[in-house]
Amino acid sequence: MAEEKEKIIEAAVCPFCACLCDDIVISVDVRGNEIKEIRNACRIGVQKFRSTRNEGRIRKPRVDGKETNYETAIQKAVEILRTAKNPLIYGLCNSDYHAQHVALEIAKHTGGVYDITESICHNLLYSELMNGRYPFYYALLDEIRDNANVIIYWGANPIVSHPRHLSRYSVYPIGRYALKGVMDRELITIDLVDSELKKISRWFLRLKPGEDAKIAELMTRLVNGDTSGLAVDNEIDLDTVVKLTDRLKKAFYGVIFLGLGVLSSEDAPENIAAIFALVDALNKSGTRYVLFPMKGHFNVMGAVMLLLRETGYPFGLDFSRDRVFEPGKTTVLDVLDDVDAAVIVGADPYSSFPAEEAKKLGNMPVIVIDPFETPTTLISSVLFPTAITGVEAEGIAYRMDGLPLKLDKILESAYLSDNEILEGIYRRLVLL
Repeated sequence: MAEEKEKIIEAAVCPFCACLCDDIVISVDVRGNEIKEIRNACRIGVQKFRSTRNEGRIRKPRVDGKETNYETAIQKAVEILRTAKNPLIYGLCNSDYHAQHVALEIAKHTGGVYDITESICHNLLYSELMNGRYPFYYALLDEIRDNANVIIYWGANPIVSHPRHLSRYSVYPIGRYALKGVMDRELITIDLVDSELKKISRWFLRLKPGEDAKIAELMTRLVNGDTSGLAVDNEIDLDTVVKLTDRLKKAFYGVIFLGLGVLSSEDAPENIAAIFALVDALNKSGTRYVLFPMKGHFNVMGAVMLLLRETGYPFGLDFSRDRVFEPGKTTVLDVLDDVDAAVIVGADPYSSFPAEEAKKLGNMPVIVIDPFETPTTLISSVLFPTAITGVEAEGIAYRMDGLPLKLDKILESAYLSDNEILEGIYRRLVLL
């Protein structure tokens, strides 16, 4: 039988962002174990598929800065976790679902804190959901693509963060009730800054810091027919807001894609509550609107769904005490004074945390599991290089709307996957 020289993968899933585009065509040189051609992926997706030979790859496991093998590194990691009284397990949004599950079991077994990057990005959104003041109007991306004729990006710029979002799920694709694609849809952008979206938007409403809640509250009053005594800041263009709200009310089906420009701003609690109220008012007025948070990392939704299924909470779980979930006390930035070891999986907190909080990681043994060198790997006591999920290892990931998809193993690799590393650690913890 002739040796296979080339392999074509017709529907690979891109492991870059939470869009998880599943129409990627990849040609693989089997003998050279190399990707020859990539079609349909965005520019960042192409970089992710080709990152296997990145100069920043970690080549071998390290213990206290010295290269070693996986077995020795696993033994050292187990030793650290066994002696720790309150370890932190953090990151996981760039890991497949099975690795996330094993990491959760490690946290339970060691009585540690388990948190994911979502607690920093979207924590206030979940707080609003959990207080239950307003219903959460939600839909799968396929439903939005088929039905929506008014598309709003509020505090989000998918051209930069999710390059194929507009072409696959919102503005440009043909839908059941948008047979002409972009010709049957209106794009509205609400943001603090001029972005690339301004050039293609039918409406662009530029806000100043702190105005998101004001505008949402004003729109809610207009939707409810309350026009009496409208008192608005002179710098807000009331006429434009009235016309824009009228367009929102006349939509057949609308969606507000909510970005970190709203969710992580200084006034985020007020902004989120006001936008929830607006969506509720629009639905009660007779039109269909959904609110959709723009997720970032490729399996952040899987991490959230795992925790909701297993514990009923979305992030920030402390298994060392009865109080399992308490935002502001059990989330990562709040526990760094209390934990005495850390397992960081596919994240770079030394770069992303506030400087004073990041320094606290240097005062404890840190176990890092990551394909690439980062500032966090430089402070690691134990470092594991991993295969890249969706390129060198298969796995399961959840699209930003909660749809599970299988990621293929495209290239062979000598690296262990994060799932295999975590399983190795967990087995030895349980047996010892």
